[in-house]
Amino acid sequence: MDVKAFGSVYGQTASLPYASGFAWAPASGRKNFPACRAIFIESKATTGKDYLSVELADAPRQISTAGNLEGNTIIPISCTALVSGSVQGVFVLY
Repeated sequence: MDVKAFGSVYGQTASLPYASGFAWAPASGRKNFPACRAIFIESKATTGKDYLSVELADAPRQISTAGNLEGNTIIPISCTALVSGSVQGVFVLY
C-alpha cells in the first residue's frame, strides 16, 4: 500500500514516518476505514488494562480482540475497522 502525504506518494517501508490518521473513541461505535499501518492506544487517567476489538486487513468480517492493553502504546497492525473496546481512545495511523 502506498502512502500519500505532503503532496507526494511514498512506497510503504518500516522507516517511513506516520503521516496522517484520525482519532476514535469506543463510544462512537464501529468505524470502517482503508487499511492503516498502526494504531496508538491513549492512556487513561485510571489504572488497569483494557481490550480492543478490530477487523484485521487480511481477515475481512472476522473480529480479533486484544486484551491487557496499556496506554501510550503504538501497535503496528493493519486493520480496517475498530469495533469495540474499553480503551480511552485510539489514533489510527497511516
